[in-house]
Amino acid sequence: MMLTSLFLISEARFFPSELGFQALLLSIYDMNIYLIPLFALFLASFSIYQEKELKTNMILLTKKESYFSFLWNKTIAIQLVIISTFFIAYLILAIFMKVFVGFEFYSFLVFILVLGILLLIFNQIGIFLGSIARSKMQLVSANILIWFFLIFLLGLVFLYVLPAVDYHNVTLFAWFYFLDPLHTLRFLLEVELGLFSLINLSHLVRDFVMMSPWLLLLMNLLIWPGLFFLFALFSRRIGDRHD
Repeated sequence: MMLTSLFLISEARFFPSELGFQALLLSIYDMNIYLIPLFALFLASFSIYQEKELKTNMILLTKKESYFSFLWNKTIAIQLVIISTFFIAYLILAIFMKVFVGFEFYSFLVFILVLGILLLIFNQIGIFLGSIARSKMQLVSANILIWFFLIFLLGLVFLYVLPAVDYHNVTLFAWFYFLDPLHTLRFLLEVELGLFSLINLSHLVRDFVMMSPWLLLLMNLLIWPGLFFLFALFSRRIGDRHD
C-alpha cells in the first residue's frame, strides 16, 4: 500500500498545481478503498478469534469480567492499534507529499479523518466476524465474502436500480445510497477537497443530497460500529459452540 501510494505521488508531480494535492489524495483514497477494508477485516477478526482459539477469553471471563467489558476493552485496543498504525504510515507519506507535490493541512486532515472512519467501521465488522466464526477457514471465507459484497457487489446493485430513480423516489434512494459508508466517505472527501461543489445544484441533485456531508458521516459513524458491536455482543454463543 505504501509503495503504490508512492507511485501515485510521483505521478502527481504532473497534475495541475491548483488542485494537484487534492486530486492526489482522492486518487490514493480510490486505490486504498480496495485494500484498507480487507486489511481491517482480517486484522480485527483474527485478533478477536485468537482470544477464543488460545482460550484467553475464557480466562478473562472466569475472573468475574462480563462479556460486554471484555468485548469493549478488546474493541478499543484493536481500534487504537490498527488506526494509529495506519496514521503513522500516512504521516510518513505526508513527508513525500510535501517534497514532491505540495501540502495543504486541512485537505490532509480530512483525508486522514475519512481513512480513520473507514478503518473504524471495517474493524468493527471484523470484530463481529471473529466473534462468531467457528474455524479459521470459516473466518477467512466470511472476510472475503463481506469484503466482496461491500466493495463490489453492493455498488453493482445501486447501478442496477439507478435508471429507475426519478423525482418521486430520489430521496428514498439517497437514504439507502448514503447508508453505504463507502459512498458517504467519498462524497465528503470530494466536497471538502473542493472537487465537488454544493452550490447551484439542480432540483434533483438537491433532493438527492438531503443533508450535509458531515451529518451523513455522523449517521454512518453511529450506525455501523454500534450495530456490529451489538451483533458481536448478542451473538457470542454462535462462535463458542466449538470450544
